[in-house]
Amino acid sequence: MGWKARPWLLRGLGVVMVAAAVVAGAMALDRRVDGMLLSDAPPQFPVIFPGSPPVIANLAKRELLASLTGLRAEPWLETDLCRRMAGAVGTSGWVKVVRNVRRRADGAFEVNCEYRTPVAMVQQPQGYVLVDAERVRLPGVYAYHESWVVIDGVEASPPPAGTVWPGDDLAAGIALVLWLSDEPFARQVTAVLVGNYDGRVDPHRSHVELATDRAGGRIRWGSAPGRELEENSLAAKTAILRANFARTGRLDASYPVIDVATFPDRFTVPG
Repeated sequence: MGWKARPWLLRGLGVVMVAAAVVAGAMALDRRVDGMLLSDAPPQFPVIFPGSPPVIANLAKRELLASLTGLRAEPWLETDLCRRMAGAVGTSGWVKVVRNVRRRADGAFEVNCEYRTPVAMVQQPQGYVLVDAERVRLPGVYAYHESWVVIDGVEASPPPAGTVWPGDDLAAGIALVLWLSDEPFARQVTAVLVGNYDGRVDPHRSHVELATDRAGGRIRWGSAPGRELEENSLAAKTAILRANFARTGRLDASYPVIDVATFPDRFTVPG
């Protein structure tokens, strides 16, 4: 009679075989994990900037990545790499604050920042310089682009990128750009002219003017926002332009030059 394995013996062998397979699998997994931990990510590991506004993706991403060039060649598991990356990115004029940097399971680093976003271009002899709402000069010098309102006539030269640009004239220009930005006629305003701010060139002329998308078009605004004396308020001037636009489709009511500083219910056409 042939030999027959006892049921309990078969069950025991099965348990041993399963256990051996589990141990072998665990050892293989450990080797793979050890390999991942001991090896570095490829040189220049990926860095992403989630949630960055489109303007940052278009203008700033190359500079932000360039600030990390040396660090991206460091070992991926370098202990203080995240801290050093945050410090490098934080020196960019585009970055207001670095919230955090974290390693991701896919080998990339994720850098979360609060960015400075441009609100206007300031005209300078060498080109156009971007500024944010807090008067911080942003990196780069650019050609004119119609998507930005230009502030022209700023007295002070541009400071280094990432620092506040001094000057009440620039502050007035930015305040007016922001004030008008949500108006239905905003796209017809191409520039805020502050060269005569506070009457420094000619006290009898309008201290601030708006240039329009009509060749040579001007809105004589009067004093800078908050400095009105015996003239229309900021709200009253804006209401006149809004009424013009509603009636004619033009903030200037289709006149080359108008003045909105004097009468609260209407504009005047300079003679």
